[in-house]
Amino acid sequence: MSENRIILPGESTFEDYLGKMIQRRPRYGIKPIDRRRWRSQNKPLSDRPILAHLEGKYYVAVLGKWYPEYAILDIDSRPRKEADEIRAMLGLDTSNSMMQKSESEDSYHIIFTPEYHGKPPTLNLLNTVLKNFCKEKRIEIYPQRRRLIRLPFGPHQPVLDIEYMGLDSWKKKLYWFEKLDEFDLSSVKYHQIIMDFEPGPGRLELPTNIFRDAQDLLAHGLQFPSTRHDSQSLILFYFWRQNVPKETAADMVWDWINEKHNGFSKDILRSPRYVEKDIDSLANHIWSKYHMGQVLPDSTHNIHHGYITQPDIPEIVEAVRGSLPRMKFLFNLVKYSYPRRHRKLISIHRDKLVRWASERTYLRYLNELGEKGIAERKGAYMAAGFSGSPGFAKDLKLNWKFRGSDEVVVYEGRAIETFDDSVRLNFKPDEFRQLLIIAGAERTTAIKMINSIWRKG
Repeated sequence: MSENRIILPGESTFEDYLGKMIQRRPRYGIKPIDRRRWRSQNKPLSDRPILAHLEGKYYVAVLGKWYPEYAILDIDSRPRKEADEIRAMLGLDTSNSMMQKSESEDSYHIIFTPEYHGKPPTLNLLNTVLKNFCKEKRIEIYPQRRRLIRLPFGPHQPVLDIEYMGLDSWKKKLYWFEKLDEFDLSSVKYHQIIMDFEPGPGRLELPTNIFRDAQDLLAHGLQFPSTRHDSQSLILFYFWRQNVPKETAADMVWDWINEKHNGFSKDILRSPRYVEKDIDSLANHIWSKYHMGQVLPDSTHNIHHGYITQPDIPEIVEAVRGSLPRMKFLFNLVKYSYPRRHRKLISIHRDKLVRWASERTYLRYLNELGEKGIAERKGAYMAAGFSGSPGFAKDLKLNWKFRGSDEVVVYEGRAIETFDDSVRLNFKPDEFRQLLIIAGAERTTAIKMINSIWRKG
């Protein structure tokens, strides 16, 4: 357990940067500050080069994630006025984007956070929506699957907007970037409308305890006969969890089985084309299955749905005096707010508030939190639907002691989703029962809650 550290106003962490900006696989690029040529590093990206980039020692460039958490318009050899015009034509401004100086003269990177109808877009969707606009304006959209893009916010990449010109460190640049509004790709003119998908039938359960097995396979290859198909599936799922694009993951597994079959696969020797098709079929199944089920890879899951830290749980218990429905409501409110904590106001759809409590109780819980000074409601409900669909969002300000994202409650890198699971992962029954009693819960009520939480697990 790391040191319990409250995040100060104006501060973002290295873990925040890793979660939002970094694609580690399969390769990355480096370039000395005073050189023109990039050199590809055909291995996964570690923390040391990332820190070197942020310290200005040399540049690092990465490929795109399957669900990119940022996007960059790359504008080369154009006057600043023209870059400003292109930015405005797309619907970007200083409320939802930043303009950085690129390395070449009269070149700029405009960075923003994309969404599509309130959901994270895939890399394919990002490029499909902006393809025509970029072609017309003679610019490029990044990140991409095959072409590297320089990581943002290094010391040699100043932010040019007047509002952000004083930002002198990557932590400050990232903090202010995380305060920006998302840019909804559905607002881009003349792109082909992409129908929103519905959730799959029932909740998809993710396989667990697979990371070590997948890493062993990657390092050492097949160890037994008749294990090729299952091993390929395991490694592909591991790459999906790490937000690697489908085609990239399939290429990596193809290279792996050719190099490390260790003589345990007759298929790769007799019929390599059959193996290649099998890999593609497995990749299509995994990426489509979870996409249609609205289940996201770990980094995108954590940023989109939110996360909690261990010290938050006792404070949640104390804040609502051990009431289980209110603990679950506040848990979800805090969890959703964490990746959005730097914003002045957090917009939360009414449907979420109802799901976290009920139609009958969510307003009462908000009022109670307001009386305690924890949640401030700002203004009336605002329409948040699209294409005429009904929907309402509420702007809230949460007064909370937010911790660093290095303290997130995770299992195999994935933020825990429910209050019950978070309690079971961090406390023994007697420890949590004592927290409930100290907070004001009756002894018999505390015992019933303990039985309910641990029985479900």
